[in-house]
Amino acid sequence: MIDISRRNVLRTGAAITTMAALPRFAVAAGDAGRTALPIPPEVRANAQGTIALSARRGTMNFQPGPSTVTYGYDGAFLGPALRLRRGKSVTIDFTNQLTEPTTVHWHGLIIPGNVDGGPHQPIAPGGQWRPTLSIDQPAATLWFHPHFYPTTAAQVIKGLAGLIIVDDDDTDRLALPSRWGIDDIPLIIQDRRIIDDGQFFDRMNIIAVVNGYVGTVPLVNGARYPEARTTRGWVRLRLLDGSNARSYRLKASDDRSLFVIGSDGGLLESPVEVKELTMYAGERFEVMVDCRSGRPFDLVALPVGDPIMQLPPFDAPVPLVTIRPEGADGVGALPASLAKLPPVPAELPPISQELVMNMFRDQAGMMPLVNAGLPMGMGGGTSMAAMPQGDAAAMSRNASGMAGMANGGKIAPEVVARVSRLIEDEPALSTEEQLSASGVNGKPFALHDPGFTTRQGLPLRWRISEGTDQMLHPVHVHGCQFRIVSENGRPPQAHRAGWKDIAPISNRGVSEILVTFPQPAGADAPYMAHCHILEHEDSGMMAQFTVG
Repeated sequence: MIDISRRNVLRTGAAITTMAALPRFAVAAGDAGRTALPIPPEVRANAQGTIALSARRGTMNFQPGPSTVTYGYDGAFLGPALRLRRGKSVTIDFTNQLTEPTTVHWHGLIIPGNVDGGPHQPIAPGGQWRPTLSIDQPAATLWFHPHFYPTTAAQVIKGLAGLIIVDDDDTDRLALPSRWGIDDIPLIIQDRRIIDDGQFFDRMNIIAVVNGYVGTVPLVNGARYPEARTTRGWVRLRLLDGSNARSYRLKASDDRSLFVIGSDGGLLESPVEVKELTMYAGERFEVMVDCRSGRPFDLVALPVGDPIMQLPPFDAPVPLVTIRPEGADGVGALPASLAKLPPVPAELPPISQELVMNMFRDQAGMMPLVNAGLPMGMGGGTSMAAMPQGDAAAMSRNASGMAGMANGGKIAPEVVARVSRLIEDEPALSTEEQLSASGVNGKPFALHDPGFTTRQGLPLRWRISEGTDQMLHPVHVHGCQFRIVSENGRPPQAHRAGWKDIAPISNRGVSEILVTFPQPAGADAPYMAHCHILEHEDSGMMAQFTVG
């Protein structure tokens, strides 16, 4: 990625201060000092069909003061966009230049388990890995990131993530906006918490293990409130929720429509018009926005999620990035029809696999927040069924959402201060405590547990649930793209009815999916099914399975 100079950060800091004083949903005026949206460079295979890639250490300046130690792929932070094409194969020549082991998981690619890059395929410091990936799936926006157990969360926080763009002939014929960084704009949305020494906060304490990573600084492509200068006309935004845990409820600042054209695994059958779009950790959506008027707008994150995820600045609309269409007229258009998807059969196969997400220490991670005054009635839910009577009573007293609230409906500053101290000051769990805090089907993940077996090449119906738990779990399944059949007994929203590799559940939710695994995965390199809140994954909320 493009480094952010200290000068640009200082200028951006001034722009952010100015934004705080603007009316709600106002767009900051054009300013030569605004940080330009960093655009990840496109990387294609060379003549030998190879892409060289490395993970390395770097430094960045996200705010005035000390530099932040970061990780990146081929750069200081984040990574390039790998352009792959259906029907082609590519060999990734990967080198681990870090001082710790890592893996590279190709999130969303339908490939065999032995090249999937899961936790069974560690790459030692200084080591190399050369998987050959044969691409046979529709055009889509995918991504890659580490999957080393149990430090995936820490490595992603430091910056290891990059995009995969799969192209195909069918999508080429649609004349969608496709000029990279001009009318085809990638947006990797993340949050970070930066402490006094300038470093990213990162500690697997009980608050993080239960609630996930709680950042205070929104980043888009590694920049704070950047500006993308685009063509006039239709603009395509490729959105990735690359945060460890945070969900985003996205909206245009001027209330213009967002037309969703694609989800995790490819294009929808036709565009879906929405005013707001909620994304969960690991999800991707492609949206198109009508910019023919030339009027700029901000992509804004509205408050969403559990109370701990509504601490400032996320207790109010947060501008993430400005889209400023001021170039030449674009040539892309919004088609009425996009892709032909196979119909979901009226008669579904019987449920062949149940996956129940478990949290074994949720009470220990929630009660300190309750005792600090965090109002539990604001958004998300936490089960009181298994709590001792006294703790459940404390939760109930807070459930009205009144305790801990200041005038205006926001969390009182003194409560924010107490909760922030808990987030940062609680001690790290021991390895044993961390790895036993969560699970799937009643038991924490174990690297050498054989897991379960499923059939290759057959349509299967899986049921994903969380029992009495009410916390959010965006559940990712490797080795496939599936269709969500139902969410809590109802059909999925139209923009979630296409190809998916993440099924979010919350509030004792249930999701049923129709899935086929075209590729094999053996016991030495099985696929994973896990919560994509990375702190849940790294504390045991993951299961492995073979396909054959």
